[in-house]
Amino acid sequence: MEEWLKITLCVSLFATFRDFRPVDSFYTSFLTSPAVNFTAEQVTKDIYPINSYATTSLVIVMFLVTDYVLYKPIVMLDAFSSIVMFLLVLEPITLFKAKLNMLFLGLTSACELAYMSYAYAKIRDRRLYQKMTGIVRGSNLLGKCLSATFAQIAVSFIHIEYGLLVYISLAGSCVAFFVTFFFPPVNSSIYFHPESPKTTKSKVNYNTFHNKNHKGIEPCFVEKSPKPVRVVLDQLYLELRDAYTNPYLLKFGVWFAFATGVYFQGSSEFRLEGRIHPVMVVHDYIVVSKKLQVLTYNDVLYLDLNERNPVDNKLYNGGVDALAFISGALSSYCIGFLKVDWKSASNFYFFIGSLLSCITLCICYVTTSLNLVYIMYIIFCFVFQSMNVVARSETAKHLKHDSFAFIFGVVFFISLVVSSAITYLFVQGTFIQIPVNVQFLLYGLINLGLAFWFFFQMCLEKCIVK
Repeated sequence: MEEWLKITLCVSLFATFRDFRPVDSFYTSFLTSPAVNFTAEQVTKDIYPINSYATTSLVIVMFLVTDYVLYKPIVMLDAFSSIVMFLLVLEPITLFKAKLNMLFLGLTSACELAYMSYAYAKIRDRRLYQKMTGIVRGSNLLGKCLSATFAQIAVSFIHIEYGLLVYISLAGSCVAFFVTFFFPPVNSSIYFHPESPKTTKSKVNYNTFHNKNHKGIEPCFVEKSPKPVRVVLDQLYLELRDAYTNPYLLKFGVWFAFATGVYFQGSSEFRLEGRIHPVMVVHDYIVVSKKLQVLTYNDVLYLDLNERNPVDNKLYNGGVDALAFISGALSSYCIGFLKVDWKSASNFYFFIGSLLSCITLCICYVTTSLNLVYIMYIIFCFVFQSMNVVARSETAKHLKHDSFAFIFGVVFFISLVVSSAITYLFVQGTFIQIPVNVQFLLYGLINLGLAFWFFFQMCLEKCIVK
């Protein structure tokens, strides 16, 4: 088996078990159940916001530390913090432990960028990035699909208690942690542990040495040369400048910042009121913070529609999550193996994708049918995940140097700032509190803005060609 495929399969296995968390789909129900007995107000105002703010602050540390510790320890920390997170909500559960649980959830979310960055760092051939990204992202979504499916069956048909879902989620995190011990170590990194030829004593030129079209140097001819902090900071600045003065990378950065920020927030809206999947953002989530503004609050919309018409608007959150994740996994796998010249096709593809996202979210604003909202959510996830694979792989492929953790960390941080700002200003009502369906209109308009952004890029591209 080829080395790149071994690494991809290993990371994919980790991603699958990392997100096998059945309790995610019923986390709000768990916290408000008689066994725990928190009020809905405590959950939404005292507990959940800690996750969003913790992720936003910790991700800054993570994307800098990841390079220094050579990726693998942060991947292990990701799984370990998830284990601690579930241990904190084993009975008896106090408000303090529930808040601490959100802090570790924030740490897990902040560490999520590490396992994909690890795969980019270990696989030297950039021509494989699109395929690898599709496989790993698809595996991540497959884990979420299996988790949601299991949760829905367990609660609806087997009628198990929510507390047992915590133990099963804990088991998934333990398996993910075990898998990390089989990750081959990364021996060098661009900032703190660069490789330099032993036969050369001249200073390494940052702007040319780590050209990724270069095949790399055999281990026997290199040695690691730790760099002083000031030099590292200069390189971080140069890398950020090089990446975002490149129009091709800039457009993906803009999409990441706003589309992912909306994705984190929106999902929660779908679920918070639905009381079935609060923790679902990102990363993803336990996804609450990571999945969408849409992923974080879609429970809220679900429950709101259910309460208006409980007969016609029955809750099937776990099953819908499963369909959304499996459709996202399929789109990720397919995009990963699709041979397309994204240099010429990406603007059109992202224009259509952003426009479809806008339409699905705006329909959630106008409709009173929960079944239609479920359908729009599935379509939204399918479209978003396909664009996510393209944006990730093309960004990694065209970076001048191996600065994966740093660049992805920066855009992830910006997306979290966007998500947190929406939460602070509009969800918690600091500026103006808007109803949950109006929040989806806001998310749709943001995606419409992105569609115009890529339409402008298309027009600009045609003018340059002429």
